[in-house]
Amino acid sequence: MTSFVSQIWTLTQSRAITAKTHLVLQALASFEGHRGIFPSHESIAARSGASVRTVIRALETAYRLGLIERTRQRQRISGRVCSGPNRYRLILTDLEQAKAAALHAAQCLREALARRKLRFSSKCQKGSEAYSQSDMFYERPRSKSDWLDLIASWGAKTVPT
Repeated sequence: MTSFVSQIWTLTQSRAITAKTHLVLQALASFEGHRGIFPSHESIAARSGASVRTVIRALETAYRLGLIERTRQRQRISGRVCSGPNRYRLILTDLEQAKAAALHAAQCLREALARRKLRFSSKCQKGSEAYSQSDMFYERPRSKSDWLDLIASWGAKTVPT
């Protein structure tokens, strides 16, 4: 098992990550303590000499590669639930890295599908004639006549034959 710093050095040399990402990940690793790693994006940016946006991009790359794992925390402030500091965990073994990368990809996919479903349902609620709730799960037409019937049902004036 190698250290985290040597892993990111190897990735930088193989051009899998950029030099800025390397600096950000080194800065993140320097925050490691006995209670864990939970710096803000601003703290990482100050220590690495990069912008906050660069830190966010570098962390996203690290999640995708499975180098680090993030746990989002919630805090209760004055009766409201707010976002708290993220906790990070450096991943050293190859098997854990593959698992973390797969979990991150699955989470990104779930979020993208939720955004798509929200966009579709908002179009349906606006009363758009082109969309309805039944259109979301309609059976795909199999023949040319099925396609023509579907187009005609949408209110097309002329249908080529």
